[in-house]
Amino acid sequence: MARTTIQKELIIIGGGPAGLKAAEIAQEKKIDYVLLEKGKTGQAWKEIRPDLLLLSPCLPQRDWTSLSSKFPIWKLGVQRPYCRASEFAQYLESYCDFFKINVQENTPVKEIVRQTDRFIVLGENDREFVAPVIIVATGIFGNPYIPPIPGVKDNPYVMHSHLYRSKNDFKNQRVLIVGAGNSAAETAIDLVGYSLVYMVSREDLQYFSDTKKLYHIRGVYESYLKELISMEMIRYKAFQQIEEIDRNVVRFRDWKLEVDKIIFATGYHGDLRILHNFNLRVNKNNYPEVTESGESIQYPRLFFGGPLFFQGMSTNVIHGFIRQIPKTMDRIESILKGDSCPQV
Repeated sequence: MARTTIQKELIIIGGGPAGLKAAEIAQEKKIDYVLLEKGKTGQAWKEIRPDLLLLSPCLPQRDWTSLSSKFPIWKLGVQRPYCRASEFAQYLESYCDFFKINVQENTPVKEIVRQTDRFIVLGENDREFVAPVIIVATGIFGNPYIPPIPGVKDNPYVMHSHLYRSKNDFKNQRVLIVGAGNSAAETAIDLVGYSLVYMVSREDLQYFSDTKKLYHIRGVYESYLKELISMEMIRYKAFQQIEEIDRNVVRFRDWKLEVDKIIFATGYHGDLRILHNFNLRVNKNNYPEVTESGESIQYPRLFFGGPLFFQGMSTNVIHGFIRQIPKTMDRIESILKGDSCPQV
């Protein structure tokens, strides 16, 4: 069967919030684009815990969750002030329909080939997409990170918080939560009353109420978390380094703990697997080197959107990277109009 070639000015990979926002602006700018999504629109948000609360408000007077003021999430009747992950996933689908985004669903990318003046994106079903400019907005949910601690690999007692669904799965168990971020806090809070909860972190917890930095929010019920720790309903220890895990026994420098489950709430690394042949330079969290517009420093006309555009922790949250997308699209528009000057 002959391969079908589809020519575009811009290819966007990833049907999450960053990819959809880029597509909306591409339409405004009359850029001929296609958005490729490996599953359904917002697929990554459908695969996480459905009742997980987003930590950005979605209110008319303070909206840090909507992708566009033309189509705000709070008009869909979602839970306020913080909507659930399942509601946000539905919002992404509705957003796609509202703006009539040109999305090719169920189109996983097998490989990206870079040529002198274009990128070739190889999909399944003998199709290839060709364009001079590409945006990779594959996010981070596809790449949960667990530190390479001895004894972690293939350990049935170890899991990542990405796979956490219900406290009922851990009824009357001893559970250790590893991490100091929002996922660690929310998982620990959820388990109280169902499990004997332990929690450790490499550094001390910092709180939004003290720092005012969004990435220091420790669950929506931050004060409740502090109370649970002070009452030892969550047995928390800071500045702890795990040296080894022997099945269900966790060994620290001067103590050990036997549990029924070890949940690593240690975040995500950038998901760059479709660019495996590009030899990208990345930081310790697997984020590529980019300019202020999200363009790769190594490969001109290759752009990154969403959390992959990493310029500090603020770009990991929705309203942080959504504000960046217009700059990316302005730069792409200038390239397509013939301005080839590199931007740093």
